[in-house]
Amino acid sequence: MRKLFPFLMIFGLLVMTACDSDSNGDDSSSDSEMLVGTWAVAGLTDASGDRSAGLVESYNSVLITLTANGGVTMAVDAKVPEASLTATGTYTVNESENSMTATLEVLGQPTPLSFGYEFADDNTLRLTPVPSTTILLGVLFQTQYADPVLFTFTKVG
Repeated sequence: MRKLFPFLMIFGLLVMTACDSDSNGDDSSSDSEMLVGTWAVAGLTDASGDRSAGLVESYNSVLITLTANGGVTMAVDAKVPEASLTATGTYTVNESENSMTATLEVLGQPTPLSFGYEFADDNTLRLTPVPSTTILLGVLFQTQYADPVLFTFTKVG
């Protein structure tokens, strides 16, 4: 379960990022194009407040890489090596609804994680998991999150 949690957390972060290409003034790039790259988790909040410190205590990094052909890789570098993991899968984006679904292979099972997304700017992505994904992320991270949950990512590559 410890190995599943970081994977779902990263996947959730990617899926929950909300995109608003009009807010950054770059109308030439679609949300799907802007999502391509490697994103690092930079923050986490829920109804109880800022939960970022818990991530820093447990993980060296949580990276999500999205490819132009719909591939996703989540790489979790935990401070406890046995909790580290890398998961791969696919993702789809619905730009008209600012939503994303990532399906990662978790313990041999395809696991869909759904998020709303928005871009704060070209290098900052915000993902908000749907309630069922919030529950799943809580199980994976062995904690509980209270909606609304917001993951903030920064682009690193």
